[in-house]
Amino acid sequence: MAGKEPIRIQLTQEQREMVRKATGKNAEALELSAQELQERIAPSEFAPGGLE
Repeated sequence: MAGKEPIRIQLTQEQREMVRKATGKNAEALELSAQELQERIAPSEFAPGGLE
């Protein structure tokens, strides 16, 4: 079925280092469902106090 497989985004060396520093874990890529990716790109709600 289309849209059921996760979307994989390869991280650059700089991004991998940022993830390692922030979480203490190594990551080569991010995997998100199409819905998770869409929510991060175009959230349906604005967070209070988010834009000032």
